[in-house]
Amino acid sequence: MISKLNNIIEAILKITGGVLFAAFILVILFQVFVRNFISMSFVWTDEIAMFCFIWSVFLGAAIGYRHGLHYVVEVVPEHYVRINLFLRLLAIVLGFPLIWVMAVNGLEYAQLGWRRYSFSLGFPLFYQNIVVAISGAAMMLFTIEIAFQGLREVRGISSIGGKEPE
Repeated sequence: MISKLNNIIEAILKITGGVLFAAFILVILFQVFVRNFISMSFVWTDEIAMFCFIWSVFLGAAIGYRHGLHYVVEVVPEHYVRINLFLRLLAIVLGFPLIWVMAVNGLEYAQLGWRRYSFSLGFPLFYQNIVVAISGAAMMLFTIEIAFQGLREVRGISSIGGKEPE
């Protein structure tokens, strides 16, 4: 059930992040073209590029978290399955407070943006900052799925009779 919900959330994040990353590239290309070939400069291009970049980075970070694509330090060789599983579950437990801070404090941070406005575009910075909370909320849901997968692996190892699988 949680996997199906997370698949939908991931698809939405991928599409949104991909569109915003493409917009980021196009805005930067437009900015370079206009500055170099038309000798003009637009202030709004910097803000739109930054907005798109921030959103694509945070949405991509959530997707990367779900797939385990962030940096991992392997302290125990791979064939020690139980120890590595324990360390993965420990990482989930220790990482959850950071994700909680992203979701809860990210929302508080975004709400501060209602009183601050973009310099050239004039929109509230809430729309730029809310992605921290969105990313944190997605990571929370992904954490629940990852934790259930880890617990299933624990049950699988214990049903083998306590032996390390090969």
